[in-house]
Parts: sequence; structure tokens; C-alpha cells
Amino acid sequence: MKTTLCILAFLLSSIQALNQPADIIIRPGEPIAYFSPDEEGITMDVMVLNKGGETLSIKEVKSSCYCASAIVNNPTIRPMGKGKLTLQVSTARMKEDSLTRVDFTILSNAKDSAFSIPLYLVNKKFLKDTKEH
Repeated sequence: MKTTLCILAFLLSSIQALNQPADIIIRPGEPIAYFSPDEEGITMDVMVLNKGGETLSIKEVKSSCYCASAIVNNPTIRPMGKGKLTLQVSTARMKEDSLTRVDFTILSNAKDSAFSIPLYLVNKKFLKDTKEH
């Protein structure tokens, strides 16, 4: 009887999860990239997890800056599956910036259809300056 109740509870929770829309989780949660003033740009891979019960379809990724772009390596991610985005930022004009933030917005069929990822760019030049003082 106890085993039957446990199986029934498991099946009900599984069915409930399947009825949930696609939902996005990003790892790392708030990505940080370090760049040197003499570099042309940075590239960073971000893991996209679908914690929903429906297949996640990524339609597009937009950036807040002309200097940034994203490659969607896995536009379709099954329920409880994972995919990858490759974020790219040209840092050529950021020589005097100590910290910059570029936002990437994932447009998809997820319950939050416009999911935003902040990418923080830290100039290594300023890290050296603060360590010396």
C-alpha cells in the first residue's frame, strides 16, 4: 500500500511537471568576463537549462550594444535538457572602461518570453592598478 502511494505521488508530480511551460535557467547566473585593453574581444559560453515541461525554442538573442552578438548553439532544448549560447563582445573601444555591462535578451517560447542575461566585462588593467595601491 505504501509503495503504491509513493508510485502514485511520483506519477502525479511527473504529470504536473509536463504541464509546465518551458522555463529558462542560466549558468553561470551572472556571467563575468575579464579582458585586457589590448584584446580585440571576448567570447564566453553560457549554459541554458530548460526546467519546464515543454520543449524550449529559442527564436533569437538580442544584445544591448552594437559591439555584442550571440550564437545559439542549441535553438531547441527538450524538457529538463541543456543547451549552449556563445556570447561575443568586441572590447576594442573599451580601453578606458573599468567595468561594462552588456545585456543579452533571449526571445523564446518560455514563460518569461524575453529572458535577460547581464554580462559584466571587467578590464584587467584596472585590477592591476588597484592591486598596486
